[in-house]
Amino acid sequence: MATILPDELLSSLNDSIACKSLTINALLPAIEVKGAIVRSKECITTRHLLERTLTEVKEVLGDTAPSVDGRCESISAFVVQLRRLLEGQKKFILVFDNIDRQREAAPTLLPALARLGEP
Repeated sequence: MATILPDELLSSLNDSIACKSLTINALLPAIEVKGAIVRSKECITTRHLLERTLTEVKEVLGDTAPSVDGRCESISAFVVQLRRLLEGQKKFILVFDNIDRQREAAPTLLPALARLGEP
């Protein structure tokens, strides 16, 4: 069962753990699973974030990546294109760094991203 920490403690931990990205970058090769890290705070809009994510996934997959249209008008279009990209991949780790600080994020963005792993 998950434990929910008080907001003050959670905020303090997030601010004090400065090397999360370094840890994740070191972990991905160690567990031998392909993965991409998307720096969310570099993206201005939700559309920019989704298109950047597809680009990152495509770069990680390299030549084995199927051709997809890089434009995403909505979260549902993103999911369709991401599934097409990851077709045939057993596992893939997608990390959204600082997604909680995403600018101009739609209220449905975080719940939709959290459900990406569901069949």
